[in-house]
Amino acid sequence: MDNNERRDNGLTIEKDAQIQVLVSNPGGDEDTIDLGRVFHTMKLRWRLYAWVLVLCMVVGMCAPLVLYQFTREPLKVSSVVTLKYEVPDPDLTAAQLLALDPDDEIPMVPVEDLTAPNGISLEQVADAEYAIKREELDLTQITSSYVLQSALEGMVLSEPVQIGALRRNIGIERILSEESRRQQEVAASMVEDKNSGAYQLVQDLQLKYENTFVVSLANGFSNGADDKKKIELTDAELRQLLDRILTAYNDYLVTTYADTKLPDDEISVIDTEGTDILESLDQLRTATQNLYDYCDARSSAVKAYRSWQTGRSLTDWMETLETVREINVEYLYSYVYTNSIVKDKNTMVTSYQYQLRDAQTQLDVVNENIATTQSILDTYKNDEIFVSMEESDAAKSTKTTTDYYNALILQQSDNYAEAMALEAKIVDLQDKIDSLGNVTSWAAYEAEKSNIEEANRELQVAIDASLAVYNSIRAHMEELMAQPLYTTYAAHSAALGKTDSFLKASMKNMIIGLVAGAVIGCGLWFLSGLAPEFSRKREDEKEKATSDRDAANAGKEAAEQ
Repeated sequence: MDNNERRDNGLTIEKDAQIQVLVSNPGGDEDTIDLGRVFHTMKLRWRLYAWVLVLCMVVGMCAPLVLYQFTREPLKVSSVVTLKYEVPDPDLTAAQLLALDPDDEIPMVPVEDLTAPNGISLEQVADAEYAIKREELDLTQITSSYVLQSALEGMVLSEPVQIGALRRNIGIERILSEESRRQQEVAASMVEDKNSGAYQLVQDLQLKYENTFVVSLANGFSNGADDKKKIELTDAELRQLLDRILTAYNDYLVTTYADTKLPDDEISVIDTEGTDILESLDQLRTATQNLYDYCDARSSAVKAYRSWQTGRSLTDWMETLETVREINVEYLYSYVYTNSIVKDKNTMVTSYQYQLRDAQTQLDVVNENIATTQSILDTYKNDEIFVSMEESDAAKSTKTTTDYYNALILQQSDNYAEAMALEAKIVDLQDKIDSLGNVTSWAAYEAEKSNIEEANRELQVAIDASLAVYNSIRAHMEELMAQPLYTTYAAHSAALGKTDSFLKASMKNMIIGLVAGAVIGCGLWFLSGLAPEFSRKREDEKEKATSDRDAANAGKEAAEQ
């Protein structure tokens, strides 16, 4: 009896707090869910919810496609640019550079980094030796207004694009060499480990980039930085625009670094009627010498180019020009100079005396510049910079030579060269004045007046021969400048970059949407079969409450009776 009471007094779970799920229990307890009836209801409604399932799956597949139209990234096209020119040999040592004669050409090699075509200069260092200072090519000129305006000029786009918006969408990526990449990784690891030598390593680190770089152009242009409305060009227009930008940059390189200047025509402008014979010959000698110097200043590759029209190279034309100078010009000048063949002696003497005074005045100015520059060089002291090392109590001193000191050295060298040229000119003018003042020479001139006419004929022959060589050299250079040797400084690949179709780009999201739609459709189908169970429970509870109320009312009426 006590055991039964203890059993009855134990805690019991309320009936409403538990739900029993039975596979099939017709007429069972009202708190149970009959899965048999649920699946039976689902079976009865399969036609309707088959369409619901299909609709959910279609919506799940189409939603990523609609979302892609608003979230897709704009197309970006890229092109690889490779530099195609020669630079001074980077392995040239200071001693080898100093050993070169002024007339020798500096050895040239194909560019292997981002060195500018004219990237060589002499820099005097503290130990009085010379080193090669290399200048890096300025890639920011790709986004300069000059290049972008040249690219847009004459190009018709479906939407107008401003230069500022175009500049913001251009990206330039330089490529580190393998050696520099390793050095950068070592320096980064040392800095991370707080190594005491990391600071010095970072200071001395000189990164070297390859002679190729990548230029990218992204679609989607806006007039303002915060403007949400983007202007998009077609894929073909975007690729063409990048190609034109790089072509304009190549033209900029050719214009900036290539010597596209044709030789000046100083021969046809010689006035043989208005000037004396000797003065005309002086002008002809100067013109032919300048023409030869122009040809000699070209690179070895330019000199070696052989014309497809004449079959001759610039070196061949230089030999022809030298022959004309020796046979027609120099021989005639020597004959006229020796025999003092002039039309008007007094006029020529007066002209030479004026030139002599002018040359002496110029020489005095140059000598003053030499003395002033030398005094500055004698008193100039190198700057001394103290660098404090982190994690070190010692301060290190570095001596450096400033650019101003280097400029003084080069200026002094130019001053000496100009002084030597003026001194040679003064000596030549004095000899000419003495020669024209020679009585014997003048008597010979009076005795042989016919020499003037002969000298005039020979002068015209020399001018015609020199002019013919000049025209041939000019035509040769015009042909050469139309060749890739002059027109290509930076070769770029075709613009690459392709946007996937909206189906391919959204395929993954479409599969996820398809599965999600199927799960939602099946869930709705199951809920449609489960809902009647809860409604049946509410109806049963309502019927039970009604029956209990009727029973209570009936009991009350019976009690009253």
